[in-house]
Amino acid sequence: MQSSAIHRTRKLKLLGKLSAFVLFAVTQGGVQASPVLSRLEGLLDNTVEGGWVKVSTNLFSDAWATGSTAVQYSSYQNPGSVVTAWSSVAWDTTRGDLLLWGGGHANYAGNEMYVWSGVTGEWGRGSLSSRVDSNYFVVDNAAPQSAHTYDNNLYLAVNDMFITFGGATFQSGGGFSTLNGSTVERAGPWLWDPSKADPNKVGGTTGSGYDAASVGGEMWTNRQGRWTGTEAPGYGNGTAAYRTENGKDVVYLTADSQSSGFQSLYRYTLGDVKNGGSDTWEKIGVMENSVAFAGAGTIDSKHNLYVRTAMNSGKYTSELAVWDLSKANSSNPNSNKDIAIQLLKEDGTPFLISGAFGIDYDVVNDQLLLWDGSDRGTVWAVKIAYDGNGNIITTLTVKKLLSTTTAQPGGNFVTGVFGKWDYIDELGAFIAVNEFSPLTGDAEVWLYKPFSEGTGNSGGTVPEPNSLVLAGLALCLLLRKKYL
Repeated sequence: MQSSAIHRTRKLKLLGKLSAFVLFAVTQGGVQASPVLSRLEGLLDNTVEGGWVKVSTNLFSDAWATGSTAVQYSSYQNPGSVVTAWSSVAWDTTRGDLLLWGGGHANYAGNEMYVWSGVTGEWGRGSLSSRVDSNYFVVDNAAPQSAHTYDNNLYLAVNDMFITFGGATFQSGGGFSTLNGSTVERAGPWLWDPSKADPNKVGGTTGSGYDAASVGGEMWTNRQGRWTGTEAPGYGNGTAAYRTENGKDVVYLTADSQSSGFQSLYRYTLGDVKNGGSDTWEKIGVMENSVAFAGAGTIDSKHNLYVRTAMNSGKYTSELAVWDLSKANSSNPNSNKDIAIQLLKEDGTPFLISGAFGIDYDVVNDQLLLWDGSDRGTVWAVKIAYDGNGNIITTLTVKKLLSTTTAQPGGNFVTGVFGKWDYIDELGAFIAVNEFSPLTGDAEVWLYKPFSEGTGNSGGTVPEPNSLVLAGLALCLLLRKKYL
């Protein structure tokens, strides 16, 4: 357990980051309180570095709809597939919620949203499911078909909306689509408004639920065609990561057509969604030196890199595919090729990444942490490094980090972690959703507390707070006193 002095210094360190522990956020509606994360902070305070703590307090199945409001396809009635089937989550930084949406293909027909509250620790439901017709289209075209989401679920902080690019939709296995008369039209990406969340309302319009009397919350927005540029061809096995740029929501994502394994890099910039703004699609890089299918991606913000897991296969021996975002070139995307990185264990043997891994960037400690749940709470850490000429070193060593706590997730994922492993800036910790258990009806939520100094070093000197950190703390305290 950390002493209170070390904990206070850790908070100050996080406050020095642009995205860390800010108590208030400015939105179109004015100044509003951001999430109260004291509960999660308290749990982390009592967790040793390199250890895990379970933070969910009820069962995932407690949030499922029952009776006339539940999905009515007998072989696709288990919402546990929303976790199991190639899925991802998004961290709502405004409310401190974890948003889970998925299902799809031959797994689950329901398109309801699930919301885990960091404030209470409870799983809840953000909407009821839409009804689908005999061809498995959503009956009102006002909400998406359920889909595998791979690593494609994100939260857009500027627009205050959840976005999903989807992947393999229910039954068809293709991308999002709607039925316009007899014409099938491409749909999505789809955005969901968390401010409209209601466990007893359908995500689309009134009458579109399995209970025809259910009121519609009109929570979803179809962004299809509301942009300039050319949309990515498909999102199967895709990866995505988010950041704000020039006050706008920006998504970087890797995608290809027909799951070729050679994914191009795209940048999707969203306008003011709720006030008629338009978006922009740009292809900014290509993959020639790696091959990638399932997996996950992240942004290394210190080095301005997009990093996604790759597959060591045949002539392609890399485990990471990396793009330098400073070289993004929408006029000539072929000029920005992926950098293939091979990973070795500390004993010099190859570290082979499977598609089961999740990956995210620890901004405080400048490291990439990978987790696949195969050894429960064991994670793997690697840092991007450069040679004397400023070039990325293409063979890096991965450090194995065994859990320092007996309590840890069970792992054993059926399809993989994908996007169920996210770094939370406000906490300086990772959040993970464990595999769904049909025995307990639960998909537990856990926090992982990384080592504060380097990878696997629980010691070291804690630096003194600098003036910027102290100024940030003073501002937070002032706002807290004024508005709370």
